[in-house]
Parts: sequence; structure tokens; C-alpha cells
Amino acid sequence: MTAPDVDEAVLHVAALGATIAIALPDHRLRAPARQAWSACRTPPVVECPSVTAPALVVDAGADDIARALQSLTQLVTRAAILARAGELMMFHASALSDQRSGATIAMVAPGGTGKTTLVRTLGPGRGYVTDETVAVAADRSVAAYSKPLSVRRTEPGQPKDEVAPASLGLRPPQVQPWLAGMVLLRRDREAGEPVVVEQVDLLDALVLLAPESSSLASFDRPLHRLADLVESVGGLRRVRYHDAADVEPVVADVLGRSR
Repeated sequence: MTAPDVDEAVLHVAALGATIAIALPDHRLRAPARQAWSACRTPPVVECPSVTAPALVVDAGADDIARALQSLTQLVTRAAILARAGELMMFHASALSDQRSGATIAMVAPGGTGKTTLVRTLGPGRGYVTDETVAVAADRSVAAYSKPLSVRRTEPGQPKDEVAPASLGLRPPQVQPWLAGMVLLRRDREAGEPVVVEQVDLLDALVLLAPESSSLASFDRPLHRLADLVESVGGLRRVRYHDAADVEPVVADVLGRSR
């Protein structure tokens, strides 16, 4: 849900089910921040966590603005995770949902291994839940975080561009997302090699997922809770692939499940 903010220097966004107030003291960041976060804008609430956008130098250029927006995304994500710690199971993952049923796939992987590319490739026509953090409640509902996509540039050493989902043909979920399946991504196949899908046993799944979780220790009996979640969605599968399009059959299978 989007809505204008009363104060042009403050932008309110929905992140993992929390409302975060973004302070934008530098007017040069206001328009690009509002554009980037257009899918997450939400009405202000009386009390909510807040972050302040990084300061720009006097003669800031386009790259300086891009770096500030990249840092801002990290600040918002951190604030949202802290706000929901102990309430939601959170994973470093991208996620897509079916726009009619809400069935959602969480694609877990470390940063820089292709999660955003997968969302850009397989997301059109589906619900763009997130390219960063998947947050799951006890009833398996997923708190959408349709943040700007963090898109890498081709030149090494350049900042990422924070791009509004609509600019890439992506739409937020139209119905409440719920977790239908989890996969662990490993982009380790050579070009032309077929995708490999492997079922992971429960103990190994816990070992692999725990490092890609946030605030897991905030729960009582955290590993038991994680195990219950994994079992409730039919276990964890490891997907080894090269091209993002190779993962389409796995995504289609999970999003075709009924609750």
C-alpha cells in the first residue's frame, strides 16, 4: 500500500511487517529514495523504528547518490530485522509468490550469488516478495518486503543501483504470501550443464540454513523451531544451477502447491 508522507523529509516504508521511518535531511536523496521505495511506501504510524539516510558531500554525483541509497537499504533492512526479531523466522533469501494462491518459494543463498537475478528473470507475472530477507510467521505466512532490487553494475568496484520493482516489470504480492517451499541455491554448474535438484536431509538442512538466518537465537529452542518449519514445507532442496532460467521448473512446482 502506498501513500504520501506528510513531511517530505520523512519517508515511511513497510519492511517485514514493520513500519520504518526514513529521515531524508538531504533534499537530493528525497526523489530517488521515494522512487526506489515506491512499492513499500505506507502511511506513517505514531511510533516506529527510524533510520537516517547517509549524508552526501556538497558536490555529490550520481555514484555518491547510488552509494547512499545502497547504504540506506542496508539500514532499513537491519532496522526491520531488529524490529521483528523473536517474532518471525528470517532468512537471507529471495522470494516469489503466486498472485492467486499466495504460495511462496524462499530461495536461500549468501549475498552475491544470484538471488536478485533469479527474481528479475522469473518474477514477471508473479508476486515479488523480496530479493533480500524472507520473514516467516508461525502460521507460515510471509511478511512481504518488496524493497528496491539491488542491481549490480557490469563494472567492478561500482555501487549497486537500488531499482524500483515496477521499473523491472515486477509487482508486489496481490494476496497474502505463505511459505510453500524452501530451496538452497548453489550457482556452481557450468554453462550447458543441467540443473541438479537434491533433497537435503533434515540435520544437514539445519546446518546449511542456520548461517543464512537472522536472529535465530531470539527464539526458544531455535533449532527445533527451524526444523519444524523445514518439515512443514516438505523439507529443503538444494538447487545447483548456472542460468537463472534453469530454476523455473522448481519455482513453478513450489508455486503450484496448495495450502
